[in-house]
Amino acid sequence: MNNAINEVWRCGDYIVRVHPRGGATRLQREAALLRDLPAGTRAPEPIAAGPAPWGEWMVTKRLPGQELSRAWGRLRVDERHRAITELALALKVLHAVPAPLDGPAGDPDECPHALPIDVLVGLLAKAAALPGVDRGVMAAAADRLATVADALDDQPTTLIHGDLHPENVLVGEDGRLTGVIDFEWARAGPPDLDLDILLHSLADPSLHVESGDGSRLQRRDFDEVAGWMRDAYPELFSHPRLSDRLWVYRLAYEVHALVTQGPGRAATGASFPPHHPYQRIVRLVGDRSDLGWFLTR
Repeated sequence: MNNAINEVWRCGDYIVRVHPRGGATRLQREAALLRDLPAGTRAPEPIAAGPAPWGEWMVTKRLPGQELSRAWGRLRVDERHRAITELALALKVLHAVPAPLDGPAGDPDECPHALPIDVLVGLLAKAAALPGVDRGVMAAAADRLATVADALDDQPTTLIHGDLHPENVLVGEDGRLTGVIDFEWARAGPPDLDLDILLHSLADPSLHVESGDGSRLQRRDFDEVAGWMRDAYPELFSHPRLSDRLWVYRLAYEVHALVTQGPGRAATGASFPPHHPYQRIVRLVGDRSDLGWFLTR
């Protein structure tokens, strides 16, 4: 298995994760965090973690179940409902945990969301200077950001998962939630930030979700998810400016991805492909993103 830059190995009743970057401490921090999480978060039990000359490693107990993305196609509607309801309740428990004072280990520039706002503003300026990027698009994003930035919390103190998507959710044969994994980016943040990656991955599942059975999952296969989550965890959707907050979260994610990924072929004159972070930013600025799907479910 491979998890972004991490290698993930199944060894009997255990999972071994390896981060092959010298000096890294992410997994060691995650192991320490997992020890303190309440059972209701459904997180794995850490066994050990430590540094190595080539990076770091962590061992956890292997949780039963299958990734939600790969189980979704075989689950009945009531089983899907159960899975999402139990996930929402696990999130509610997680979001009640005070966040540790330190953020995710390692370089803070690697965090998937370029937040707080001053960090995002700085990355927008870097993005505007990339080859192939229209400065006007980045200026429009910065202008819009200035009008909605006050919708965000100044100093969030609760713990969020930070990388919540269906590959990090495990379920049993009947849709029962058996685990939530990969807390590498767990940090202080607003609870509704966990909606961003989850709902965005479901809005375009052909890019983000592996069905596991060869079928091609469509957005309509997940139409009920947001409503089910709202029913189980209404506080997650209760902010009066939720749409503005989700807009900022998505911009923070895509701008970080654009600066990290770079212009690619567009630097040599080719246009950005449709699902490139730059094109997603263009759609955000033009109000043609997936936010409408999120908020009307």
